Amino acid sequence: MMRSALLTIDQRHCRGGAIDGRPTSWVWELWRPDTFRAEFTPVRLSCVDLAELDRLHALPQRIAALRGKPGGLARIEDEVRCAGEWIARVGLGGMTHRLKALGPAVVRLELPSQLAGFEALPWELALVDGRPLALHGTTVVRGARSLSEAVRDRPDLLPRLRMLALFSLPRATAALDLGAHRAALRGELLALAAGGRAGAVPLELRTRQFGVGRATLCGVLDEADGWDIVHVVAHGLPGTLRLELPDGSEDPVATRDLIKLLGGLRNRVRLVFLSACWSGGQTAGGPDGAGEESGTEAHTGREEGGGDVLGAAGAAHPALTSLASAMADELGCAVIAMRFPVGNDFALAFAVRLYTRLLRHRHTLPQALHNALVETVADPELGESRYQSFSAATPMLYGAAALDRGLLDRPPLRGHLPGRYTGNAGPLPDRPASFVGRLREMIGANTALAPAGGVPGAVIHGDRGMGATTCAALLAHDHREAFSTIVWHPRPEWAEAITPSCADPVTDFMRHLEIRLPELAGLSDDLSWTEAMARIAGVRALVVVDAADRLHDPRWAEMIEALASAEGPGRLLLTSRTDLPDLAPALRRVPLSPLEPAEMRQIIRSLPRLGPIHRARETSRAADQVLRRAAGNPGVLHEAEAGAGTQEELNAWLRGWSV
Repeated sequence: MMRSALLTIDQRHCRGGAIDGRPTSWVWELWRPDTFRAEFTPVRLSCVDLAELDRLHALPQRIAALRGKPGGLARIEDEVRCAGEWIARVGLGGMTHRLKALGPAVVRLELPSQLAGFEALPWELALVDGRPLALHGTTVVRGARSLSEAVRDRPDLLPRLRMLALFSLPRATAALDLGAHRAALRGELLALAAGGRAGAVPLELRTRQFGVGRATLCGVLDEADGWDIVHVVAHGLPGTLRLELPDGSEDPVATRDLIKLLGGLRNRVRLVFLSACWSGGQTAGGPDGAGEESGTEAHTGREEGGGDVLGAAGAAHPALTSLASAMADELGCAVIAMRFPVGNDFALAFAVRLYTRLLRHRHTLPQALHNALVETVADPELGESRYQSFSAATPMLYGAAALDRGLLDRPPLRGHLPGRYTGNAGPLPDRPASFVGRLREMIGANTALAPAGGVPGAVIHGDRGMGATTCAALLAHDHREAFSTIVWHPRPEWAEAITPSCADPVTDFMRHLEIRLPELAGLSDDLSWTEAMARIAGVRALVVVDAADRLHDPRWAEMIEALASAEGPGRLLLTSRTDLPDLAPALRRVPLSPLEPAEMRQIIRSLPRLGPIHRARETSRAADQVLRRAAGNPGVLHEAEAGAGTQEELNAWLRGWSV
């Protein structure tokens, strides 16, 4: 059980700095409900301390400037620790040790409006015994001035928990592979709900990657049952999230536009988790105020290693706000955001631990956040464990809803509830359990399937084992909500079998189309493609043909050409070992090149047989040989995995490969 307290500054005790929101003196007041009394700590700044306060306000700019430079993380940690020392010594003064003694505690931070820039400062970074208050058990909740009507008057909870996880990475942003992040997070969340065992969560989970834009949000957020949790993984700047345009390019969505898009969640969503750099960072203007665009324009520069180059908009200003605080106010929900840049591995580990604590162990949100943060910061597998002050100061918690102990309570219903997609998708291959790399290729294919992509579809092609079928399967699953029907034609086993099937594969495919598209009833009798295209001209259908290069019947070429040349919202997706140079030139070609060595190592570490061999020092040489033999082809790794029951079997496989 965490204690609770209110930390505030009475505006009557502020002196100086009324215009720029930076007082020269103030008095901290700590109110504890359990004692019904207040404790006071006065703070008076010298000229040197005023310069240090300016330096604290400018901390985001210095972090942004150092991010991605050689030795940048170590220098950032030094900057953050210096800031923490000043906060403990001067900024909080004697209140520092009172807060440490109070922990573990949830501290509601409420400051006068003219101190809006003060509210977002990292007060929980104050160092005590060499560690920030955040790691001593002080969890600060911002933007919780009153329990809003949206929190008090929520509708009755459904017997299942509905969660939407969105992963956005436009083509223009830095290359960050969200596929592995999504697969790992999705797997961990489903594990929480699996099997109906004790402690399982009645979770209905939907994930979406590639094509996460305004139209996607409007579609999935407007569902009748609503969403309890919305988890967003994206690149960001203060006051902005980078979503995707229909052609796959970058769409910077500012705070007020994002609030409008999420407006349907008002009174319904419990938690929004913004796993995006700077999503807790301040910018000028509110969701409905002027100045937000100018603030966004000031944040220019390219991301490198997860960092951004900030402009001057991070300076203190009476109208400062953040994406997270605006969202908490407008939607009446709790919001977790990131004050600083956040690494992919850290964000994933933190999210998994938080959801485990929140959903399985039924912790309150502040308690779950504190425990997840302490565990993640101390995780030796993460590079952030070397920069504990910086990591501890990154997650932020906003909103009065974060104080509601019934935030995610559910009736005692157990068991896994899969996503309830009700569209007309036919049988699809299983969603890939893991997916590594292929970021640019997937974005290119996704763009070809987008409504405004400008092309009728794509050909995903690569050598045997490169994963064209896996890419197509993932795209089909991710686009289920975007198409009225999906028709998947599997690879033609009869073309490679010793005794080919006596059935006519073209006729079989046509009958399959008729089942999924009633508009084509009777087409298989005469194979009139002109009539077929006229019948389905307005149908938003996705047709996927696996191994199109092995469809030797000439009627396939006629069918593919007809689908590729048809006007309308339908799309065609082909997989092949060649780029099909003489077929459907209008289709976008998406070549699959060999994976990077780091991506191949990530795959081999995840394999149940080769993974332990790769990790063990005495056998790692054999695993390295497998990686060299694979030469960036993931299919070769899976072949080796099938023959790697023992070290001897793996050696035999390697010898056979060399022959």
